Amino acid sequence: MDLFFVASEATMLWTATRLILLVAFILLLHCLRLVITRLYFSPIAKFPGPRLAAISYWYEGYYDLLSQGGGQFAFQLKRLHGIYGPIVRISPDELHIDDPDYYSEIFCNSHPSRPIDKTDLFKYRLNIAESIVSTVSAEDHRLRRAAVAPFFSKARTRGYNVELQRIADRISHRLSTEYSGTGRVVHVTHMWSSFTGDMIRKLAFGLPITFCDAPGFVSPFPAAMASFIHLAHYSTHFRFLGSIIESVPDSILLFLLPAARGIIEYRQVMLYHDQFSFKISNLIQELRRQIKVILASHKSDEHKASDHPTIFHEILASGLLPPKDLSFDRLTQEAMLLNGAGIETTSWSLTIATFYILSNPSIENRLKEELMSAVPNPAEILPWGALEQLPYLSAIVNEGTLVRDEPNLVAHMQSSHFRPALRLSFGSVQRLPRVNRLATWVYKDYEIPPNTPVSMDAYHTHTDERIFPDPLEFRPERWLGDPMGPDGIHPLSHYLVSFSRGARGCLGMDLAVMEVYVGLATIFRRHNMRLFETTRADVDFAIDLVKPVPKRGSKGVRVTIT
Repeated sequence: MDLFFVASEATMLWTATRLILLVAFILLLHCLRLVITRLYFSPIAKFPGPRLAAISYWYEGYYDLLSQGGGQFAFQLKRLHGIYGPIVRISPDELHIDDPDYYSEIFCNSHPSRPIDKTDLFKYRLNIAESIVSTVSAEDHRLRRAAVAPFFSKARTRGYNVELQRIADRISHRLSTEYSGTGRVVHVTHMWSSFTGDMIRKLAFGLPITFCDAPGFVSPFPAAMASFIHLAHYSTHFRFLGSIIESVPDSILLFLLPAARGIIEYRQVMLYHDQFSFKISNLIQELRRQIKVILASHKSDEHKASDHPTIFHEILASGLLPPKDLSFDRLTQEAMLLNGAGIETTSWSLTIATFYILSNPSIENRLKEELMSAVPNPAEILPWGALEQLPYLSAIVNEGTLVRDEPNLVAHMQSSHFRPALRLSFGSVQRLPRVNRLATWVYKDYEIPPNTPVSMDAYHTHTDERIFPDPLEFRPERWLGDPMGPDGIHPLSHYLVSFSRGARGCLGMDLAVMEVYVGLATIFRRHNMRLFETTRADVDFAIDLVKPVPKRGSKGVRVTIT
């Protein structure tokens, strides 16, 4: 009997071993087939690039998550172009192009005969898969964008100037009464995040100004938005993380994913709303609460009595979206997008500008002279339209725009190529894949098959030495005197792409530009500041976390008010 059981166990063990070997062999054959197919039979097999990138998406994953602590793929792309040329295969199915003159071909308008899609790759990177920015299909994107676009038109944006100036005045008052001459240190990014955060909060939810009143300008809401970017690469490569973050206890989440520390800390702080403070479990819970309030007011027609409808009232009243796009969950994701985009990139642009102005006395003096001449009474800051006419301030805003006496200024500002933005703040540094679903793109001698993701990015364009000599130097003067690009045809501003371009260009571009103009004009006209223990290493792009991030361990740009 014992021998029977021993024989049976041996047979079962051998059977299990053979099964494991068979599964391993099948997996090996599958991987081998995948490698051969991707290397030799892929529609983009002819394009140059590293073989590892052609074989596996984990080539990118290594630079996103592991190399030097992660966030290094943008720099690796730069190196790849140095080796392989202007077009490189960077994954099994994606090409990247480094040629600023081709940017408008990829980031073009979309229409039924030429639908321009996104890819699934970045759909889940910020856990807002159904928001406008993450929408894959051109048709869905066109509808969702149309429902929001009127709220961000340039004419409507000018109407927000008074509210924006009110927020800037609140910040300025605090600098004068709490910080001036005291030696107290102001964290510049926190200050500008409260500025942009209060503005988007007002437009999105109709809420009162509170962030700029927070101690040290550290408001939990903007802080939580900033923390989400630290998870972007993890969410891109591990799509299931979004739901885990919302459900796993803090201690376990921190053990499994140290990058989630910012969100965990946010769960334990107070969020200020109106004149009350209350604890919430996380950022999403607060946004859901606000969406519920707006949905309830829309159903009861309360919003019709308001002179200041919010972005979400606009969406609900547009009549453009199907019921599925008006669902509670999707609107919550849209709220996440609007708050993140409305706070993060613009506050960083203002931070970059503040640092470079203060680090160069000649730039600071010239700006102050222009502002004192144009704004004799510092209590009465000019509206955005008038500030745009100040040549040197505009040069700084773009690290520039064109001077005010350029003959075709108005037409140029209305053109699709006019994209005022701080060149060195980049906007998003992560590449932006686009998919020409039906047609072939032609780049030099290459035909790019339909349905192939092709990406470009602001980092490569803004640091092209051919267009911007000494590209990493902050030189506002490069924008004065009607500057042209190297081809002598396009104005230099044609190569500013912080807000992207085409059908999926940034909806909030005009609002962001107005915030930069009003913020810089108010603070530099009224206050004298000095950098405090801050160097260029605190602003130089070192880590790609969707937006540019400086070196690890940086304490940020800090100033004292003299």
